[in-house]
Amino acid sequence: MKKQIATNPAYRRVVAALDDCEKRYDGLIKRTGATNDLRLASTVAILKGEVEQRRRLEIELLTAVESERQRIGQDLHDDLCQRLGAIALLSGSLAKEVSVLDEELGQKLGTIPSLITETIVSCRNLARGLHPVTLASAGLPAALEELASRIPADVKFHWPHSERIDFEPMLALHLYRIAEEAVTNAVKHAGANSITIKLAILAGRPVLEIADDGKGIGQKLKAEGMGLRNMQYRASVIGGELTVEARKGGGTCVRCTLPLRKSVLRP
Repeated sequence: MKKQIATNPAYRRVVAALDDCEKRYDGLIKRTGATNDLRLASTVAILKGEVEQRRRLEIELLTAVESERQRIGQDLHDDLCQRLGAIALLSGSLAKEVSVLDEELGQKLGTIPSLITETIVSCRNLARGLHPVTLASAGLPAALEELASRIPADVKFHWPHSERIDFEPMLALHLYRIAEEAVTNAVKHAGANSITIKLAILAGRPVLEIADDGKGIGQKLKAEGMGLRNMQYRASVIGGELTVEARKGGGTCVRCTLPLRKSVLRP
């Protein structure tokens, strides 16, 4: 998948722009050593513009990657799964025909459709992991509920059914990815058995919270973990605040708090 994403024209274009931005950074940083106040002020102003440009390019890069994940996920779900389903039907029909001539061979062939069906389930789960189809069709709460149902652990999802929370599509996608990353970290690194995902409104601000009963997050993982950096970056992109704290009694709590302007609340 990484190779396919790397060949995406939009991805290559943004990466090239980021490289150019990096080269300009190097030159600007060298110039900040000048003693002339006017020259220094001019350089700082240019540097601020470069920072904004880099941030915009990083967001475009993230969008390009998500678009490619969506394309691959849809291809898996709509094309490959359909083909596998057709093969399952054909092999099942063939097994019945063979059973008339050779019952034992027919029984062996009869196991093929069930194996293909299991493969279809795995393929659909993979497609959902690449791009949550439910997110676009039914919204963030439904997508988080589906996420909770397919994780190999005791994961529960809670949200206030009395409130309807409408998020912008890209905002909802970033929140979903934060929850997905936090749940994956809890299962993979913290050995959590019980995880709770909550989406709520606290003091007028939308809050996404993922709490687990794992062994906690070590200082090294907290400082160096790529997953945590990804969550923090996604939170910053949508104007949110991400905190990662130890829970009383053990475990970790990941919380992303958004400003009120990022959502529309309706009774």
